[in-house]
Amino acid sequence: MFIVLRKNHVLLIFILTFFVTAFSQNKPDSVQYSIDFKFNDGLFITFDQVLANQAIPYKNIITSENYLDDFFITKVVAQKKIKFFFKGQKTEIETKNIWGYATNGVLYIQHMNKFYRIPSIGKISFFIATEEVKYQTQVDPWNMNYYDPYNTTTRTSTELHKYLIDFENGTLYDYSIQNIATLIQSDSTLFEEFTALKKRKRKQMAFIYLRRFNDKNSLYFPTY
Repeated sequence: MFIVLRKNHVLLIFILTFFVTAFSQNKPDSVQYSIDFKFNDGLFITFDQVLANQAIPYKNIITSENYLDDFFITKVVAQKKIKFFFKGQKTEIETKNIWGYATNGVLYIQHMNKFYRIPSIGKISFFIATEEVKYQTQVDPWNMNYYDPYNTTTRTSTELHKYLIDFENGTLYDYSIQNIATLIQSDSTLFEEFTALKKRKRKQMAFIYLRRFNDKNSLYFPTY
């Protein structure tokens, strides 16, 4: 991730280092994730902030928007850049470089400059994004054996795309049978069960095995 900063470049490096190391150096009490868990509302610049549940709070964001507004955070992330205070110093970051945010305790991730709610959180998390896909077709439907790039038409379609997040390190994966097998292989029992299924059955049971993996391998977040 590249962050654009001019005058406060050194400060921002310090901020990111602080968020990466603070939790590991001063481990607070932790709580097992459940559907009742609420993330601290605010901006998450990095994934390490998410793991530490250390958001930059609304009140630290410098904006003309009213932070008591129900749509405050969505208005903030709609801007090209975000300014905020950290330890009394003003810092600026391009919105495209933040990891995401939390509002009303719910976590949102940024993907391709849009923000999406993560409805299923665990060691392996899941979300759905919308993406524009372009298709090219021949203008002349009778000429099927010859592709002419100057004789084509382009059609754009908005499609749903599923993603997985490894909550050990924040890595993003396409939702696929192969990636699910890779992510659950640390649980040898579930991995052997899953890979022993026939291909069609693995496709049908994939999300169930994700849930089983998350149930057996709890995710913990610090409390403050």
